[in-house]
Amino acid sequence: MRSAGTASWSISIDQWDFQLECALWFRAAERIEVRADGPVTGPPDVDPLPEPSAASAGELVEGWLWWWRTLLDRPALTSSPAQADLARVSRLSPPDFEGLADHPALRHVVVARWSEANAWHSARKQAGVEALRARRGREGAVVQAVEAEIGHRAAPFSLRIIVLPVVDQEIRSAGKLTFLVPERVHATSAYDDWLRKVVRALA
Repeated sequence: MRSAGTASWSISIDQWDFQLECALWFRAAERIEVRADGPVTGPPDVDPLPEPSAASAGELVEGWLWWWRTLLDRPALTSSPAQADLARVSRLSPPDFEGLADHPALRHVVVARWSEANAWHSARKQAGVEALRARRGREGAVVQAVEAEIGHRAAPFSLRIIVLPVVDQEIRSAGKLTFLVPERVHATSAYDDWLRKVVRALA
């Protein structure tokens, strides 16, 4: 996670979150068909596409949707996270993924293949570091531009941006002032234009 802000406002950017990317990798690898709606994004951007291991992806759908929504419901981890928040994260972490116990078919697949998802995630993260450095500071610049436009400092607000590798052009709401932004959108000026409108409405 990285952040921008002042004493009155903050924007946190969650990118390369292993747990979220792990869930997306399994959605792609096991061909889990879920409809894009609300906080459920379009298809994951996973290339090359791994071979599926489950005999039937249909039995994984319910568990996967629960997994995804539970992950999105986690609080953003700060530099000093509460023990309860760490415990929630741990239950959906390798190697055992205890939090998936109510969905044994999905848990079996995830426990068996999570290292593949981790390798994909780690390679993506390493490759994206340089691009991240080039974009650092964008959010603060957007807020400053809005403040110059309205002629006063922005009112207090706290915004959370979750950047995801999905084949989607839609920025989706995932709760109060939390948004899911496709990587492909985040890398363009369309993201800056969208963020400017959001900040303008909050400021």
